Amino acid sequence: MPADPTGSLAQYLAALPEGRVRTHSVVAAAIAERAATVPREQELLFIAGHRHPDYEDGADRFWHAVEQLALPEPAGADELPLAWIGYDVVGRFTGRREAQGFLLTDRRLLVKDQVDGVFGTATPRQYPLFVGSAGVAGSASEIAASAASSYDWEFARSLIDADTASGLGVLLSELLVAAMETLQRAGAELAPEPPTSTGLLGRVRELGLGNAVKLPGDPKHAKHFAKLAKKLPLDPGERILIACTDSTLIGAYGFLLTDRGARSKDLGEDPAFTPTEQFVPDQIRRAPDSAHRILLGAGETHEIPTRFTEQQVDALIVLLREWGEGRLDAD
Repeated sequence: MPADPTGSLAQYLAALPEGRVRTHSVVAAAIAERAATVPREQELLFIAGHRHPDYEDGADRFWHAVEQLALPEPAGADELPLAWIGYDVVGRFTGRREAQGFLLTDRRLLVKDQVDGVFGTATPRQYPLFVGSAGVAGSASEIAASAASSYDWEFARSLIDADTASGLGVLLSELLVAAMETLQRAGAELAPEPPTSTGLLGRVRELGLGNAVKLPGDPKHAKHFAKLAKKLPLDPGERILIACTDSTLIGAYGFLLTDRGARSKDLGEDPAFTPTEQFVPDQIRRAPDSAHRILLGAGETHEIPTRFTEQQVDALIVLLREWGEGRLDAD
């Protein structure tokens, strides 16, 4: 494993094989060269091992982003952090400085656009690097578009206006092209299509839902699940897989995915149940009249707690479609 993760980029690289360190240097240099041709938004770009033109502490800012976005769940012990397009904000509830934006490594693009809450951290979304039939440029454009289109620019509106957001999307695509082309020349094998987990919980993490959902095996939620059992009882032998739930003084409520289907209950309403075999994957979507109501098929409506952002609801819809198609295992 890399050296002390609370240290610096230099310490991290010092623990890696020489070949990986050389690859890191070459790819970071290619990113810096490509970035020079895209002069917009340079203030928000931090490249590993390269001096920032405006901030003397640019290296520390970059490493802080790596510590927060990549190191908690690394994609391998020798993952190479390459560049960060982003900024820091102070969490309203935590008072901590939190990195936001797009962190590029040699294996994935990590994206974080929400601050941590009182009861948990906001998990970064991740987009694995791949080179599909459209080639490096087309694949880079697809990754950048997916990441930028789902980014919560509204949350960042005090720092980033519409023109800046557009410029960051262009810059991100260019950096991806530079990184992926250089990695291929260095002999790295990039997947031919976007790899995704086949396990439900792995997919939950990939979609950025890791800290939005509750898991029945998590001891810190034991009391919550005890309350939930009174409001959303299960059939004998039925097992909760994930819970998109919340609670008030009058009880727990929300949405459950179980090994038999979907259950939900809104405050003051009767419970609803849709068996898995009644999921219609190509019809699973957000209800037109509510940002927190989802449809699993004709007449099959379920409410999601309002603490879920629109991006999280969209991610949940993707998860439910894949579950309904039988593409995911229950781990």
